[in-house]
Amino acid sequence: MDNSVKTIAANVRGLRAARGLSAAGLARASGVARATLAELEAGRGNPTVETLYGLASVLGVTLADLLVEAEAPAVQVVRAGDGPRVSGPVLEARLLRQAAIDRARVEVYELHVLPGRPRRADPHAAGVVEQLLVQAGRLRVGPEPDPVELGPGDFVAFDGSAAHVYEALGGERVVATLVMTSPDS
Repeated sequence: MDNSVKTIAANVRGLRAARGLSAAGLARASGVARATLAELEAGRGNPTVETLYGLASVLGVTLADLLVEAEAPAVQVVRAGDGPRVSGPVLEARLLRQAAIDRARVEVYELHVLPGRPRRADPHAAGVVEQLLVQAGRLRVGPEPDPVELGPGDFVAFDGSAAHVYEALGGERVVATLVMTSPDS
């Protein structure tokens, strides 16, 4: 069994139990099919970004809280190609780092936005800020209905607590670094 799937399974089970939620209750509240949740909690399957965001929202945690083990080593090295990954029809993300810094949570991702269609993201909790640095490709990103277009070397920061969009432009995959900050709860 893949270690990242085992970690996600353990985290979802533990967080669900800590909040006193039944599996059926979590499935209903998150919009995730009961069978999908059962497979995920058993350490099977390949959950999408959308599934994990739905669960994280109901559990009151960040996406990274589902992806990494609770105790991090003093020195963290993430080799090329390693790190927990999540994907969906439009995005692929690799978590590089999660930390609590000065009453804030910080998540750093290597992000790939796939061409074809935009990804509309539901609002995150109040206080979440998304910051992106584009390395390759052209990207339309930001709060709806007024996203901005970025190219290689361009940077943007925006309030993630409003609905927002990611869209690869020009038929090419976009590679970017995404840093998400949120108030530490």
